Amino acid sequence: MRRRHLLAPAAAALAGAGLVPAVHASRPRPAATAPQALVEAVQMPAWVARGETREPVAPGQAVAAGDTLETGDAAALSLRLPEGSTVRLGARTRLVVPALDAVAGPGTTAVSGRLQLLDGMLRFTTSALSGVTGQRELQVQLRSATIGIRGTDFWTMTDEAHDATCLFEGRVALSTRDQGDLELAQPTAFWARFFAQPVQPVGQATPQQLQTFLGSTALVAGRGVAVLDGPWRVVAATVPSHAPALALARRLRLAGYPARVAERADGLQVRIDGLASSADAQAVLARIGAIDGVAGRVARAG
Repeated sequence: MRRRHLLAPAAAALAGAGLVPAVHASRPRPAATAPQALVEAVQMPAWVARGETREPVAPGQAVAAGDTLETGDAAALSLRLPEGSTVRLGARTRLVVPALDAVAGPGTTAVSGRLQLLDGMLRFTTSALSGVTGQRELQVQLRSATIGIRGTDFWTMTDEAHDATCLFEGRVALSTRDQGDLELAQPTAFWARFFAQPVQPVGQATPQQLQTFLGSTALVAGRGVAVLDGPWRVVAATVPSHAPALALARRLRLAGYPARVAERADGLQVRIDGLASSADAQAVLARIGAIDGVAGRVARAG
């Protein structure tokens, strides 16, 4: 008990620094009673910006209107919307959530809102169950078009050179800046708008393009994937005092890794929890190896 009291100042310092308290290290913001969008899995590094703050993303984290999600190199993220559909983000992607609202009723959840894809790649999927129990009125805004979603499976992207959308299943409505209103209603229907070129009609994606689209937002096992209650962790370092623990945790969090500080018998552990496998933990350790202060190992949780 005496050691716990001695660590109380460190907990206050961590909270003030925007880090998770050392003694009572907690999970990301829990889901409230109202339905929320939740991060299901993340292939690190990734961040969420809220107002003036920018934090690393962790599984179980709630995402609300006003948030901006960002993924780093070789990263990906899976977001479960309140009615059960899934939004997956690929590497180097920025997604703003200007509006998101959900209302739960008897046997169904209705969600409405707008997502703005600033850069990168996104896949939207609706499961068989969410297609029955969920109602949605969602839009995805690109640079030159807005996608209207009902219930469907599609991929889309935007960058400085072009916008593109490919339908896998269902249908989407496109309200475009240069071609008016379009509809993608057949599987593999593909629309692209290269800004420096004349407009082109809707076509069909090739098998090679489809493979590229599907892989661009997939989380890859063994590449640093974290899930809720993942059984592996990276212990970035074990240090005897609060100052180096706080400093290292801050550096890791700035780099997009949800590090926290926890008391152990041999000192203060700076660690990243929730990795899905030993290979995922090893991948994270390799990525953070160049960060000052990391002298790490992987371990099973518990």
